[in-house]
Parts: sequence; structure tokens; C-alpha cells
Amino acid sequence: MSSPKSPRPLTTLQLKRLKAYIYAEPILDLQEFVATWDLNRQLIAQVCRVDLRTVNTWFSQGRTHQNPQTYHLWYLTTADIILQQYEYLPEFLQALLCTLDDY
Repeated sequence: MSSPKSPRPLTTLQLKRLKAYIYAEPILDLQEFVATWDLNRQLIAQVCRVDLRTVNTWFSQGRTHQNPQTYHLWYLTTADIILQQYEYLPEFLQALLCTLDDY
């Protein structure tokens, strides 16, 4: 596929959709994800593209506790959609999200 010579302008509807996406909140939090899926902390770290130490701070209590950032929750939300709804996604979206042939 060749790349376009100049960027495509956004339509009003595309801009509206993009703004809705920008301001949307993830649909689940860490506790909901962990309650739904039996993933160890190392897998959660891989899903969120962080190290295990960071994930451990999410589960810790006291002064070392930190909450996941919104972008981490988006990774978890996307993983949840893949785990629950993958078969129902259009093929082009399946290919964009993950290629099973690689694993």
C-alpha cells in the first residue's frame, strides 16, 4: 500500500469521533480486570507495557501505592475486548489488534 502524498483532511464527523475518543474514559479499572481474568502480574505488566515493579506499586498499599495511569487502563480495556470479543470483531480489526500466526 502506498502512502498518500499529503495528509488527508478530517471531515467534521471524523473530528467529532476523534474528540469523543480523546475524552472517553476506559471502561474498566485494574480491580475489574483482575477480577475478570486470571493473569499474573508479569502478564499485566506486558499488557500495559511497563515493568513488574510498576505493576507491583499498583497492588501495594501505603506510601508505595500508585494508581495506574489512564493509558494503562486503556491497555487493559483493549486486552479485555480482545479476550472477550475477539471473534465478533471484523477481520480487519482482528488483524490490526493482533496476528495469531505470530504466536
